[in-house]
Parts: sequence; structure tokens; C-alpha cells
Amino acid sequence: MRILPLLLAAPLMAQVASPGLFPGKSYRSAVPVPVLGRAHTGHGELLAYVEALAAAAQDRVRLLRYHVTEEGRSQVLLIVTSPANLARLEALKADNARLADPRTLTAAQAAALIQGNPAFVWLGYSIHGSEPAGTESALAMAYHFAAGEDPEVLAQLDRTVLLLDLTQNPDGRARHLQAVAEVLQGDNPPDPQDAQNQARWPGGRFNHRLFDLNRDWAWQTQAESRAKAALFLAWNPQVLADHHEMQPEQNYFFPPNMEPVHPAVPGAFGGTWQAAFGGALVKAFDRAGYAYFTRDVFDLFYPSYGDSWASLQGAVGMTYEAPSPGGLSYLRRDGDLLTLAGRLARHFTAGLATVALAADQRQHLLTDFYQVRAQRLQLGDRAGAFLLGEGADPGRTLALVRLLQRNGIEVLRTTAALAGPELEPIAVGSLARQAPAGSYLVALDQPRGPLAMALLEKEARMGAKPSYDATAWSLPLAFNVPAWYAKFRPRVATEAVPTAPRAALAQAGYGYLLPAGREGRERLLEALLKDGFRGSTATLPFTLQGRPYGAGTVLFARNRNPGPRLDARIRELALGAEGDLLQAISASQVEAGADLGSTRRTLLLKAPRVALVMDAPTNPTAVGALLHTLRETGIPCTQLRTQRLANAELHRYTHLILPDDGGLGKGYQTALGAAGAAKLKTFVQDGGVLIALQGAAAFASKGGLTEAGIGFLTRKDEEARLKEKDPKREIPPPPAAERTWPWAEQEDREFQEQVPGVLLRAKVDPTHPLAWGLNATEAAILDSSDVILELSPVGENPIHYPKADLTVSGRLPKGLEPRLQQTAYLLRERKGKGAVILFAGDPVFRGNAPFTTRAFLNALFFGAYSVALDED
Repeated sequence: MRILPLLLAAPLMAQVASPGLFPGKSYRSAVPVPVLGRAHTGHGELLAYVEALAAAAQDRVRLLRYHVTEEGRSQVLLIVTSPANLARLEALKADNARLADPRTLTAAQAAALIQGNPAFVWLGYSIHGSEPAGTESALAMAYHFAAGEDPEVLAQLDRTVLLLDLTQNPDGRARHLQAVAEVLQGDNPPDPQDAQNQARWPGGRFNHRLFDLNRDWAWQTQAESRAKAALFLAWNPQVLADHHEMQPEQNYFFPPNMEPVHPAVPGAFGGTWQAAFGGALVKAFDRAGYAYFTRDVFDLFYPSYGDSWASLQGAVGMTYEAPSPGGLSYLRRDGDLLTLAGRLARHFTAGLATVALAADQRQHLLTDFYQVRAQRLQLGDRAGAFLLGEGADPGRTLALVRLLQRNGIEVLRTTAALAGPELEPIAVGSLARQAPAGSYLVALDQPRGPLAMALLEKEARMGAKPSYDATAWSLPLAFNVPAWYAKFRPRVATEAVPTAPRAALAQAGYGYLLPAGREGRERLLEALLKDGFRGSTATLPFTLQGRPYGAGTVLFARNRNPGPRLDARIRELALGAEGDLLQAISASQVEAGADLGSTRRTLLLKAPRVALVMDAPTNPTAVGALLHTLRETGIPCTQLRTQRLANAELHRYTHLILPDDGGLGKGYQTALGAAGAAKLKTFVQDGGVLIALQGAAAFASKGGLTEAGIGFLTRKDEEARLKEKDPKREIPPPPAAERTWPWAEQEDREFQEQVPGVLLRAKVDPTHPLAWGLNATEAAILDSSDVILELSPVGENPIHYPKADLTVSGRLPKGLEPRLQQTAYLLRERKGKGAVILFAGDPVFRGNAPFTTRAFLNALFFGAYSVALDED
């Protein structure tokens, strides 16, 4: 993060404010006025304006560049406050950090800071790039507070430090603005069907990697999220208001939120302050004549949204949603004309009301901000703790620890073992109530204890009303690491988490092993295969030099590779590897299992040549998660547009990935049809591996690419499938109880057929190539899919849902559980020289599903092979 250079000569700016937008009576003439509401402000124009603003208002404004996106666009934070505050900004920031951690000051010191310090207010804009009016309103806020001379503005500046995150997703916003600009013809009608209001694939909602950044605050898979989270943790704001846009026929939303509110959110910030800020916006919107609604649609439960993530840290986290078509004008069904100017004015009104209340209630905000942390610390051992064991994959556990630390959560390492009934396992299946020395301790009597609780607990209490997003995400389960919860913090000696040592790698006499089931192993494997080195995989476990190795362990032998070049490349990779990823061996004979030179028990590996289908009708977020996974693993990927698939030379690729189409396979049926299915059959028969996920799996089944049947959880979709299969079939009427369901409770009825995201119990066959290195025979799988995969009658089903209680965490309506029992999550069928691999769900969901991500990568590295050596 660095301060941007200020422009000595500001670009010319119109000195006429957008009519009626700015409420102040007096503004400083030296500060340039933005022209807003006529057209979208491009990213270059935005930077030019705020640089000119900062140059003209140096007494009130600082401009920080905190990140540069993958497409080269700067993300900036505009800090606006009074001259007196700005003169001691770093001291105020440091004092605010002390207030965020009551261990650093006495009660008297805290009282003095609360008495004299400003409140820090974070206003975030356009995290979804197709919601561009947020950034437009940010410029209005910046001008109003940089130039305003009215007494109330000066008082608010004195009592607050405004942190304006002007555009949280510059790449997605640029994509959206370009798409709108391409279809503007001077006087486009406000027709909802006009191209300006109809986004093309993938839309501007997502960042460069096609991730939804508003669901990435806690997971921080994206560089934008990591940079922003680090900035948030450095400034410790008391208020976060995230400005969004939604369906154009809706009215404006602001808190209070609907249920559920995550129970770990401190009461003051999940209820009292939400209502207070909502009340302030009610008055402002009533005065302006803007329609709005509260307590509906948007909850405060999923911890990786901006509002809930901030609230779990003891701040007022809020989402504001303006109606938006994405274009410049849209005529609503109620006759109202929705314009860019009107949308930004609504956000501007909300922002002004937010700052006004924060300034007026500054001391109360700071008091609660301090007290919820102090009370958490006062709980001491009674706050409880989590323990994370290293287990079979220490690198995986360390990756989870690093994620917690990026969220500002403190982690220590134990130096002694713990055991006892007070340790409650967080696991699927059996786990001993004992945590060995070297486990990681996350005590909950820390300032961000509520956030740690939300991320690590096995299940969050939700209440009767389900969340509209995923209802389960427990990180120990998602990462498949041994973990325990203790209601009282265990008394055990601890030390700081050490930096993982880079072990010196010995010179190999025979070759180098990449053990199965190690975090980061796939990156090294791909790097070596891509460089042309020849590797082989053990299909059975073995013991060598007293150490056990699992099936899927890969050998790079010196006698099958240029020895010195292999040695040099291995040493280079070892320097960048964290953990126990490489082992030098002197011989291939083992003490138990098949010798590494056995041709019957090893597979010769080839670097996968991967193609990924994208563009309509694929689901952009599904494509994005796959692209991100491939990129992070270092696997090159050809992106094939769906409409070009019919003419593509598929023999170029060893693997073809069909992402979810978001339409239960109907999108692929329309786009590819029977001819497309036939081409995919030929690809597989000739030796290719087809990997199909969710809706694509349904298409593969319907298209005859596999013998495995499918079904759908929702009755409407299932009845449509059966009707398509047998046009003569009569659709049975719904049961009488459903026909008399109260009209006002229809929404609740729909919830009985939905799986928004739940962790389900699954059985794993660790001997299967697709499950090598998963380190489990039973695990929790995140399911958010309506697709049911029947067990393959001719292939293998390495991960399946058993006939047992399936729900491990989250909400699965009981009526749906029997339909999922004895079905496949992952299956493989051999077809000709190739194979078809189907996933019922998304194994790389939001880039934060490490357990199933390894199964997906296994499909790339080992999916073409059976357990016997291939003929070729």
C-alpha cells in the first residue's frame, strides 16, 4: 500500500454539479465537481478525478493505492476527514487498533480514546462490477465531504474518518461498462429488453477470474479480497456499508436484515446498530420519497459476505441494495423510470445518512466496539477454543491456519498433548478425543473470537428460517483436518506458529517421491510433467525405508529421466515448497507392497492437456472456480467457447471439462444437442477423458455418454425429466396436503425442496485413483446441487452417499435425504479407450473446498488410468 502521487495539474472538470444531487449550501470552489448520472465513469476517468480531488483538497483527503488487479487496474482507498484528523491520521489509526484490542490499553486509556477519537466508517462500492452506480455515488460522497463547507459537514468530518473503497471490482466493472457502451446508440429507449439492460456472458458481476468477490471476504481466494481484508484489518472500522444493486423491479433495501443472523455476531452489532442505521435511512428515504424495504431477502448468516464478515468482528456490517438494470435507463412495470442518476442518488442518500448517524453516535459506537471485545476477553477460558491437528496432511492444516491468520485470527501451537472428554471432535466418523503436541490452538477469548467461532464450528444454529446462501461451511470439515472444540480453553503450553522449515533435500540415488495426500503436491507434479519429466504412480500402498506411502505416490526415477537435469529441477521446486512434499530415495525395492519397478502395479503418467468449455450456457462462477483451480495448480488450459465445440479438434486434448450450465443440463442440450453429444462420445472412445459437473453431468447422462442415470431433487424438475423420458407419462397431482398449503407460506414450502449448501456424509474408496490422497474413508461433502447421480451400474463409484443419516452440518430437508442415500457424488465409467467422470456437485466450490478439489485434480492426473497398467 502506498500513497498515490498527487497531480500538480488536475484535468479539466466541469464546474457544474449534477442538478439537485448535492444537498450542501456551500462548497469550496477549488475542488473539482464530478459530472455524474449522464454516463458511466470509466476507470481511467475515476482515477483522474480522485487524484485531482486529492490534489485540490489536500487538507482533507489522502489517496492510497492498495492493489493492482490482474488486468492492471488500480484499486484505491480514499480517506476523507477533517484537517485536524488528517494531520494525525497515523496516530488515530494506531489508537483505533489499540481500541480494537483491549489487551493493549487500560480501561482509563480506552475511555479517553472513546471520548476524543473519531469513528472509522468504511463505505464499499461496486463489489459486483455489473452494479456500477455504487462507484458513481462514491464520487458524489468524495466531493461532498472534500468540498462541503456547511457546519454539519465540518462536524461530521471532525467526528469520523471516511474510508471510501471506490471500486472493489475494477475488472468486472470495466467489462460491464464496455458491454453497455458497445450498444449505446445515442438515444436508447428505456426498454427492459434493450441490449444495455441485458448482460452478455459472463457479465460484469465477477472479477477477472470470474469469482463473486462478495462471497470471498473470509475465504480470500482472490487477490482483491486478500488486499482488501488486510486493509480492513489495519484500519479496524466501526462501520462497513457495502453498496450493491439488484433486480430492477425491486425497491431499495437496507437493514435490519431478515433472519437468520449468525448467533456469533455480537448482539449490539447484529441487532441494535442494524436497527439504528436502518432507522436513519428510513427518515432519509422518506424525506426523499424513495421506496424501500427491510427485513426481507437478505440475512446476516453466511460469514463470507462483507456485512456478516464485518459484523462477526464487532462492527456494524450492512448491505445496501439499489434497484438496477445495469444500463442507463429502464422503464419499470410500475411506470417509474429507473436511471443511472436516480440509482446513484439513492446510494448517495444512504451514504449521507450513514455518515450522519455514525458522527452523531460516535461515542456510543466506539464504546460498543471496545466493549464487545473487552467482554470477549473477560470470558477467558470460558470462551472456549478449537484445536486443529496436523493429521495425515500437515500442509493442509497449515493452509487452514494461514487462512485464519489472514482473517486476523490469532493461532498458537501446542507443545504438549491434550486428551479428555472435554474435546468434542469435529469430524465425520470416529476421531479420538486427543490432540497431539504440535496441534494448533485457536482460543476464542481474542478480539476476533466470534469470527473464529463462525468459521470453525461444526454447525451454526440457524433457527426456523433458512439462509438464502450456503448453510454449512465448517472449515475443519471442508479441509478434512482433525479438529476439536472445547467449551473451556484447555490449559496447555503453547508457542507461536513457526515458519514452516524448508528441509534440505538429499541427492537421490534412485529417484524422488511425491507422496500422495500432501497439500501442494499437485503443483509440483504438474510442474515436473509439464517440463517433460517421466513419472510413474504406485497403485497400491507401500513401505520404503521404514516409511509408509499411500497409493498415488509418484516416482520420478533418475534412470528414466536426465539425472542431473532432474536433480536441478527437483531442488528448485523444493526451495519453494512448504512441508514434506519431496523425498529422495536410493533404491526401488520396498519393505512392503509392490516394488517401484513393478510394471503391473505402477502407472506411467503423462501431463494432462486440458480444455475447458466456457461461454453461454455455462455458469460463469462454475467456470471461474475451475479456471482458478487450474491456474493455482499451474495446469495450462485451453478455453473452448461452447458454440465452437462442434468444429473443435478435440484430439488435441487429453481431458475436456464441462462445467455446470446452471440449468440442469438443459443449456447444453440446447447448445450442443445430439450432434454435440455424439462428438463427445467419439472423443471419449478415442481415449479422451470427459469430466462433467452438476448440470453437465445431467447432460452427459441424458445424452447417453454414461450408463448412470440421474434424477432431480425438486419435484417439478424431476417430473419434467420423467415426462421428457416418456412423453406419454401422466404427471400425478400433488398430495392433498400440498394442495391445501396456505398461500402465505408458499415460500416456506419451496424451501422444503432446496439445498442451498449443506455438508453431507459421504463414503470414500481410498483405493480408487480418483480418491488417492484424500486421507479418508468417510468425509463431509459440500452439496449445493439439485442433480442426483445414480450409482453407476457398469463403472466405479469412489465417493457416494451411504444409506445413513447424511446431514453433517447445515440444512437438508428431511424429505430429500432418502433420495440422496445410495447415490453417487463422483463416478467413473470406462468407454472405449477413454473415460467419463461425473461429479454430482461442484468439487471446487468458490475455491474453498480443498477435500473435493483434490478429487477433481485426481481426475486430471489419474482419471485416464485403471488400476492395472494401460496397454499403451
